[in-house]
Amino acid sequence: MLPTSLRLFAALAATFSATLSGALSAAIVPACAALLLRAAPAVADAPVLADDVKVERTADGFAVDVKMFAPVPPALAWAVLTDFERMAEFIPNLTHSQVLARDNGNVRVRQKGTAHYGPFSHEFDSLREIHLLPPREIHAHGIGGNIKRMDSVMQLEAENDGTRLRYHVEVVPDFWLPPLLGPSFIRHETAEQFSAMINEMLRRR
Repeated sequence: MLPTSLRLFAALAATFSATLSGALSAAIVPACAALLLRAAPAVADAPVLADDVKVERTADGFAVDVKMFAPVPPALAWAVLTDFERMAEFIPNLTHSQVLARDNGNVRVRQKGTAHYGPFSHEFDSLREIHLLPPREIHAHGIGGNIKRMDSVMQLEAENDGTRLRYHVEVVPDFWLPPLLGPSFIRHETAEQFSAMINEMLRRR
């Protein structure tokens, strides 16, 4: 499962790369990065903080890791994480989430939305094959959209009175990534998206 945050970043980065180049890009992108980060809205109820999200650059992309705790039973956490049909109702910036096919634990999902960050906005569209291994793992593989490669895994484990969630994704984009904006934006947006999911779990409890 690829968080909406990474798809939003893909859309924004594509916008930057399509409109800026060379010396102009070098001059404007740092300023845009500072502006966007200052404009990042605070999450009122944030079970996941930006500091909880680890972002590392790889040879041709980046890797993201985040560990979270949801104070709900694993079955409820699983229900929200796999509620693709209703995900647009509780994930920020996601306007469309549709299951195209289901077959023996495999789900094909298309999601669309509009990325908003500071003064910028851009529509995004993603297509993923998701392999469900209940009740412990969710694997996702990108098969469409504006990334060359995406593979992720979400792991669930009962812990005390709740569920420990561990998420890892490796992404190779097909667009230029602003070096100053990228990691900070990904941390912020990933935290916001998973906070929204955990808050939905709490709402259903």
